Amino acid sequence: MTDSTAGPRALATLTDIRVFDYLCAAPATRTQISADLGISKPTASQAISRLQENGLAIAIDRPAETKRGRTPERYALRSEYGHVLALCLQAESLQVRATDLSGTILVDRLYPLTPHISAGEVEKMAATEIARVRKQLRSPLLAAAVSQAAPVLREDAERVVPTVIFPASGANLAGLFDASVPVVLDNDVNWMAVAEAESTDGSLMMLYIGAGLGAGLVIDGKLHRGRHGTAGELENQLLGEKNLREVLDELGMFQTRILWEKLADQRTWPVFLRPLGQVVANLVGFVDPQQLVVTGPAVTEKLCAALAEEVNGRLLVPVTVRPSSLGVQSAAHGAVAGARDIALENLWENYRER
Repeated sequence: MTDSTAGPRALATLTDIRVFDYLCAAPATRTQISADLGISKPTASQAISRLQENGLAIAIDRPAETKRGRTPERYALRSEYGHVLALCLQAESLQVRATDLSGTILVDRLYPLTPHISAGEVEKMAATEIARVRKQLRSPLLAAAVSQAAPVLREDAERVVPTVIFPASGANLAGLFDASVPVVLDNDVNWMAVAEAESTDGSLMMLYIGAGLGAGLVIDGKLHRGRHGTAGELENQLLGEKNLREVLDELGMFQTRILWEKLADQRTWPVFLRPLGQVVANLVGFVDPQQLVVTGPAVTEKLCAALAEEVNGRLLVPVTVRPSSLGVQSAAHGAVAGARDIALENLWENYRER
């Protein structure tokens, strides 16, 4: 691209991105695109033509002569261009979700896991699913995201640190993809926080209560991972000479895969919420988020209210505490959105250069 063409080409690409984003919501005619985006009909037509040339858009209604004239063509994004994939591993399940570039869910499968399943067995299951999705969709895999219920260190490369919560936690799912596929790996609660933060530009703390405990921090609309990726590792926070996990373990609450099952008995709540509330209050008081969002198989409105009472009783200014609006789907929602972001970034960086 020369200096004399860089400006017009860049402007055209920006227009194409706007039209692409518009078509992510629903198919539309050139007239609708022109009116809703505030661009001329010729500009809308040119953008559609470029998207078609790049394999991104397709006409879905053929023109037909009627008494009132020709029926306008409608255009949609072309699903065959490619898909993105998320693998979400938690103590109790492996979820596989694929979408096209518009975000439309094409595949969504959830497999329960036994308490003693190994990392190797989970890797084999996930590899089978990757191949199955590719065969089912018959389109290129543009990017992938992996969500794992374990700490993810960010050093020279992302690396999962196995947890004692379940034997399969250290499975190398990110390594199952072809080298040509960009893959992003993160902790499950971070992906949950990303999903929950889509509707806000502010700050929030995500608290997960399930087989284990975890937190994710979104500060001023951006996920905070920390230097090594360990921000939000709640179980290691100290209460005196012991960390939260050790304290809860001594209280009989923190045994492999049954934390949320114990919380089904409300008589366990005081002994659980007292140390948890102290740790969470320290973090909330320091970070000062707008809201504390709670998720996980143990979470109910009543548990949130009890947690809010425990936490806010220790704060200078109370924080809003609420259950997640996405529930058990939040990790998959955040992870597939992360994969889509990577795919779109690569798409627009290389747009029209093929």
